[in-house]
Amino acid sequence: MRFLLVFLFSMFAYAQNSDNNTSWYVYTDQVMGGKSELSANFEEGVVKLDGEVTTKNNGGFVRLAHRPDEINKNAKGIKFKAKGNNEAYEVHVTLKGMKMPPWSYLSTSFDVNDQWNEYQILFSDLKKNGMMAASMKPKNIREISIAGYGRDFNVDLELKDIELF
Repeated sequence: MRFLLVFLFSMFAYAQNSDNNTSWYVYTDQVMGGKSELSANFEEGVVKLDGEVTTKNNGGFVRLAHRPDEINKNAKGIKFKAKGNNEAYEVHVTLKGMKMPPWSYLSTSFDVNDQWNEYQILFSDLKKNGMMAASMKPKNIREISIAGYGRDFNVDLELKDIELF
């Protein structure tokens, strides 16, 4: 069984040990008073995300996140297969060190449909959201996540074969 996400060396650990879903966690805007919800079910190398993103109460995000223990210094990006409900989702990367505001991250979006498609996201294609002291290098990655973000919509997303390349 090969799986996990956000979507890392523990992404590699993900690819190598997809039954170890303890290194992945669900994170929503509820930590800040929002109302969005997300559940993650791991089965046979696939993670299925279901939920709702709502901008009520200044909310608007859900994430499946992973903090890798180690990442190959030559990693250029992340690749995975996904399918879902014809919505746009995002890959978020948070760097170690000082950030302004503290929740600053790098991101890019990807659109899914009801067929499995492979996505290859280069770290060099990620756009900054905020200011970060650390540069985008694999050794500076604190967390990688797959997110539903910024608008009201239902989350219906499946992911598999996640790994760094």
